[in-house]
Amino acid sequence: MINRISEDIKKALKNKEKDRLLVLRSLKSALKNREIELGRELSEEESIALFQSQVKKRQQAIELYVRGNRPELAEQEKKEIKIIESYLPKPLSPDEMEKEAEKVIAELEAKTMKDMGKVMKTLTAKLGSRADGKILSGIVRNKLSG
Repeated sequence: MINRISEDIKKALKNKEKDRLLVLRSLKSALKNREIELGRELSEEESIALFQSQVKKRQQAIELYVRGNRPELAEQEKKEIKIIESYLPKPLSPDEMEKEAEKVIAELEAKTMKDMGKVMKTLTAKLGSRADGKILSGIVRNKLSG
């Protein structure tokens, strides 16, 4: 992942894309810092998780900027999120998550809310970082309580 970002940094430098360059450099430094913490190279999943946390940080910043009446800073954060999301796998739609939830519920023969933990554990292992946990748990809750 670091190699890909390094290549993209070179392209951004050549194309004089300041905003993209800043975001890519911050991503590269976040990856490097995490590797130093762990003392090894990051796996693809770990890199994706790191990028997702970077997106969440920026989403929180957007909320604060909107509350603080700073729309120009909120727009900048939105642009940065788009750049980071280009490195993330395509997320599943709620419909796709619902289909997967139905399959897992049927496989595990889950009937009640007591089974939600098993279902969620299986789904998160199966779908990984492509599914939003909040949406997924809402879908499972509806299926098991309805």
